Amino acid sequence: MDPQLTSIIVPSEEIAHIEECLSRLVEDTGSDYALLLDKSGQVISSKGDGDRQDITALGALIAGVFASSREVAKLLRERDFRASFQQGVRENIFIALIEEQWILCIIFNKGTHIGLVKVLTKKATDELAAVLERVRQQHKARDEVLGSAFRTSMEDTIDLLFRD
Repeated sequence: MDPQLTSIIVPSEEIAHIEECLSRLVEDTGSDYALLLDKSGQVISSKGDGDRQDITALGALIAGVFASSREVAKLLRERDFRASFQQGVRENIFIALIEEQWILCIIFNKGTHIGLVKVLTKKATDELAAVLERVRQQHKARDEVLGSAFRTSMEDTIDLLFRD
């Protein structure tokens, strides 16, 4: 099983890729806002309307939507639901799961066609999945180096403490 990314720091060069992808998605779809969250609802990055004050609460609630939809999927004998669409009077939200770790949320108004959002979101999720994989590999490599260095240091310290 892959590690939860809530404890992994996404490097700045990868944040730049994420922000570029979100900006392109907002621009190409004509959406108001795009959010990238981890599964716990923590905001990794966001692009669009800068006036949103509710981003932290929105992230937590969107993560809750996916947690509850996972349980609904189990009841329906589905593995999970990969996407969710919620239609409002003024705004719509399209939410897509990236791998099992990140959630991409697009907020758009009635002037934006849902078909365009779905197609371009699929393209963005593929791109973001590649970023996620690079982050995982960097984290794994760092853990292996730190684990080895820590183990060697600990063995040396134990040897010093218990020498004959």
